[in-house]
Amino acid sequence: MVIYATLLFNSLVTPLSHASSELSTPQSLAAQIEQLADLDDWQDISIKGHQLLSHPNITDKQHFDVLKVLAKAAFNRDDFATTERYLKEIEAQYKQMPLSEGYYFATKLLAINTFHQGKYNTAVELYKKALSIATKRKQPLEQAHMHNNLGLVYVETNELSRAITHYGEAQKLYQQQGNLQDEADIMLNLSALYIRQYQFDTAQEMIGTVIKYFEELNDNYGIALANSYLGELYSKKGLNLSARHYYQAAIDYYEAENNTDLLMVQYTYLANVSIAQGNFELAEKEANFALYYAEKINSKSGRMRALFPLAKSLFAKGEVNMALKMVEESFELAKQLGARYLEREELATLALLQASVGQHKQALESFTQYKTEQSEYLNENVLAKMVDYQNRIEAAELNREIMELKQNQALQALQIDKREQVIWLSAMVVLSLFIAVVSLYYKQAEKNAKVELREKVAERTAELQRVADELRKANQVKNQFLANISHEIRTPLTSIIGQAEAMLNDHASNPDLQVSLGVIQRQGEHLKGLVSDVLDLSRIEAQRLELEYTEFTAKSLLNDISDMFHNACKVKGLEFSVKGDFDDSVIVKLDYMRVKQILINLLGNAVKFTEQGKVGLHVSCHPSGLVFKVFDTGIGMSPEQLGRVFESFQQGDNSITRRFGGSGLGLCLSQQLTEIMDGSISVNSQLDKGSEFIVFIPCSPEHSELPNHEEQPQTIIWEHGKVLVAEDHDDNRALFKRILEQLGLEVLAAKNGEEAVEICLREYPDIVFMDIQMPKMDGVEALNLLHLSGFDQPVYALTANVMEHEIKSYLKVGFTGHLGKPLDRKMLLKVLQRHISVTSVAPLSQLDMSDLASSFVATLASERASIIEFWQTQQWFNLQRACHRLSGAASTFNFGSLANIARQLESVLKNEEYKQAENLYLILCDELEFLSLSEQLDVG
Repeated sequence: MVIYATLLFNSLVTPLSHASSELSTPQSLAAQIEQLADLDDWQDISIKGHQLLSHPNITDKQHFDVLKVLAKAAFNRDDFATTERYLKEIEAQYKQMPLSEGYYFATKLLAINTFHQGKYNTAVELYKKALSIATKRKQPLEQAHMHNNLGLVYVETNELSRAITHYGEAQKLYQQQGNLQDEADIMLNLSALYIRQYQFDTAQEMIGTVIKYFEELNDNYGIALANSYLGELYSKKGLNLSARHYYQAAIDYYEAENNTDLLMVQYTYLANVSIAQGNFELAEKEANFALYYAEKINSKSGRMRALFPLAKSLFAKGEVNMALKMVEESFELAKQLGARYLEREELATLALLQASVGQHKQALESFTQYKTEQSEYLNENVLAKMVDYQNRIEAAELNREIMELKQNQALQALQIDKREQVIWLSAMVVLSLFIAVVSLYYKQAEKNAKVELREKVAERTAELQRVADELRKANQVKNQFLANISHEIRTPLTSIIGQAEAMLNDHASNPDLQVSLGVIQRQGEHLKGLVSDVLDLSRIEAQRLELEYTEFTAKSLLNDISDMFHNACKVKGLEFSVKGDFDDSVIVKLDYMRVKQILINLLGNAVKFTEQGKVGLHVSCHPSGLVFKVFDTGIGMSPEQLGRVFESFQQGDNSITRRFGGSGLGLCLSQQLTEIMDGSISVNSQLDKGSEFIVFIPCSPEHSELPNHEEQPQTIIWEHGKVLVAEDHDDNRALFKRILEQLGLEVLAAKNGEEAVEICLREYPDIVFMDIQMPKMDGVEALNLLHLSGFDQPVYALTANVMEHEIKSYLKVGFTGHLGKPLDRKMLLKVLQRHISVTSVAPLSQLDMSDLASSFVATLASERASIIEFWQTQQWFNLQRACHRLSGAASTFNFGSLANIARQLESVLKNEEYKQAENLYLILCDELEFLSLSEQLDVG
């Protein structure tokens, strides 16, 4: 029998509270917690929930709210172990406050979770504990709920006298504090006792009343439970067709709601009905359904229930020994869980099976025990309490009818008063008409005034709109000016820097000329960096700057920064230190280039403004992210200077600009980049003593096993295996082919989607690496055609598109996985190992791709000509594909700046923002010209 739990898990999770005002960003954190409750996917809820739990500013109340949502989601998945873990965490959080809402919530929910697992003895203790807390908290309705739930457990443990006692206490409290829902719940629970005491007429009348209440409340879940009770009632009366009808009605609802727990129980009941009908094959099938659902949620109580009808069906087929083993296992589970009602019900079955295998003495003992417990079960004391309770219900019904009669009398009195009021109302109509005429005059005057006011507001609004349009146009002109001036500056700079580098190589023996040329080269690079900073700020203002997240070790970032500034500090005689409070295995996922750009700006300023003393970078790792502290013993800043330190083109004062130089863009750009990554930057400084900049960037640091540096790197060699590479860029295709052939694999190559499909269906390779944007047929179209043709080998997307939403889209259309460009060799090896068996291991050799890189650089002039032609003829689609192809190849051959610019231009073209694309187009042409010139001068 499934008992209707008044305190359903879902209804007990109260709405999430708003964040405390003490938070640094209360609205955003509270909104994230509210959005967590609206998510449907368990993986999304779990990941987002744990991210919120690790938030540095989360309060205890918000911590409690997040754990409640996680516990609810786990319980809805019938994941009782995970539910218990979250509730235990809440219990530990409020252990020192045993009367707090959090501790009481954890206790009662642990009881409900335990009850659903069938651990009835444990559930009794937890419910008693929750009842004690509710009593001390002076919460009558909560006390009623706990009494009701204790009654549910005692019904399962066959302690009906105690169940009646608790139901009675609950009913008293519900009459004072409860509502119609509470009354329906307690009446439905009590009907189960009448069914088990064979008081079928009374039980049927009560269930009929309950169904009316549930229909009034629109409670479909309650109606389904009532149908289940009617099924048991008709089953015990021997009306098996009616019983099957009501059980099936309940199953239809639970299947629609995907309620595994109750589906498990209902199929057990159906199996018992099939046994009563003599249909043992159907009974075996239904019992196996119940076992399937029990194993799905790891329910011992469900397995205990399902084994009895399965044993009976096997007994009918003559498999007596197997049936006896199942019944004995079920009895053992019943003793563990405290399910004495089921143990009593099936003693007769055990006696029958024992007699069938010749255990006559044990059979007689089992049957005698069955008769004894059956007579104890149907005792007069329990029946007397049930009759008393029935009288209470009838009295409550009578009181309700009396209240309805009084309400009708009050309604009649109101109707009489209404008629008298109509008479007076008629007398006042004339007076009202006079007042209406006067009011109409004043309203018309007011209307005229409002029309005049609206006209003035509209005029002012139009004026403001014109000003806004002018400002927007001015901003566009500014962006266009920055793009044009950048192009005009970068074009001669390309030649200046390139010629300076060439002359440095040609005149290495002339020290005087080397000094002059070095000045030209350094100042040219400085000017180029300044233009890049201006363009970065422009892109941030226009919200066009995209972050590219990659995984890297925090240690590698520190080593990179240390190498960059070591010599600069040594030249100035400064003490330089770089420290991290984490081990070498910490990996983070951030935009490496932008984080490095922030640190370069801060450390560059520290070195510039420090004449003596020390400069340092300390990095600390927290669960919520990384904290960078850049400090120096330089000139420092006054409070007034601190107030404008992050403004564009600002330094402390004009004397600093004259003394140290600089544009004043570095700190502004660093702040903008930090905010884009949802981080923060702050500064502490004292004049003439030094400064300290603190940067926090949120992320989720992870630990990974580091390779043993003393061991020689190893790679895997395959003696067989066929791989297809579909790539339209010739240099990329040649490089990928070389990498795979070095691993001992047979490599097939295709330069477009049509060739890839043809080769796959002819050669049937073990794995396919497919570029997305290719001529004739793209990668997605080729994948769909392969699937329609029955090709079932793994197909991986091999593309420079590495944004998270792009990767998800590839997996959604059917790709097995994703590999980004430039190709990560370790990830490639993992993918190959997953699909092709390994044959041997050999030392890892360094792949020589200098010839391919030179070949790629040699094609840049023609690529630039094509891009210029596409732009001038407005062939936007062809230009977009050319940028995609160029970004992938540039990434592969480590031309990071070129790849980044091409990728940004491709993104803007996708959105058809051609005006915004012009500055990126000019920068891309400059970069291509610079790289081509560097190659020609042999300085690249």
